Amino acid sequence: MVREDLIEGAVSFLQDPSVANAPIEQRIAFLRSKNLTQDEIDTSLARVGQSPASSQPPVAYRQPQQYNNTGYQPAQQGYPPQWQQPPPEPPHRDWRDYFIAATVFGGAGYALYWTAKRYIYPLISPPTPAQIEQDKSSIDASFDKAFALLDQLATDTQELKSNEAARKERLDSALGEVEGVVGRMKAANEDRELESKRIAKEIGDIRDSIPKALEKEKAATEERLKELVAEVKSLKTLVANRMQGGGAPPARSTPSFSSARPATDAPTVNGTGAIPSSAENGALETNGTAAQSSPYTAPVYNSQTPNSGNTPTAALRSNGASGSSSWSYLW
Repeated sequence: MVREDLIEGAVSFLQDPSVANAPIEQRIAFLRSKNLTQDEIDTSLARVGQSPASSQPPVAYRQPQQYNNTGYQPAQQGYPPQWQQPPPEPPHRDWRDYFIAATVFGGAGYALYWTAKRYIYPLISPPTPAQIEQDKSSIDASFDKAFALLDQLATDTQELKSNEAARKERLDSALGEVEGVVGRMKAANEDRELESKRIAKEIGDIRDSIPKALEKEKAATEERLKELVAEVKSLKTLVANRMQGGGAPPARSTPSFSSARPATDAPTVNGTGAIPSSAENGALETNGTAAQSSPYTAPVYNSQTPNSGNTPTAALRSNGASGSSSWSYLW
């Protein structure tokens, strides 16, 4: 059984123009090196139009048959030995190859020379006097520029220091003023708190003393009223005796409010003179002829105390000819 894929490859190989001029033995040896059998090689040669008989190797290259004394042995069946393909001939070089090689090597050498002269030689070659002077001048200019920058930096630093010192002084003065204002505000606040406490204490004391003062005033007023009632009673008795007797009143001890006053004047109490009955609301009013002929007027008592601005006033009022009288107290 033949392998068609190998046969097709062998046919393509045999039809290649580059191997058409090669000897048949070399082509057969190449096909055998590709593991093609003799039948496959013969089939391939038959397809390309070559005789399979020509594919047999020449007789000179066959191995001789071996004979021995024992008798005749037939030739062994099998494939003939494979022949190695001869080495290819070395390529032939002409003047064009040498010219191309010389051109390539010459271009590469010139490129290396130009690169070394342009970039490497300036790095390793010693500087010339002109270059030294140029470098020196450039270095001096750089130093001058650096020194100028340092001087400018020192000047700017000094200005910054002076400005910072002035700003610090202003800040210190402002802080001192603020601290002074805060201290004064604290002192004023403390004084205000103390004053508020003192006023609150005084108000509390006044609030506590008002009931006591009212009690004292009430007690003093009641005492004076009692005295006034007693005096009015004695005056009532005196007036009644005067109206009944029709003569001079008997000498009796009556409270004298003022020894230098005439009988027609009202007595004074606590240094305040009596006001005539016709002018004040404490006057004596009578209804009848007996009251009109009476030489006495109603006493009006005015008393002023330090704790009160009102003056209690007592007025005697007499009604009728019978001598009955009533007292009213006006406050």
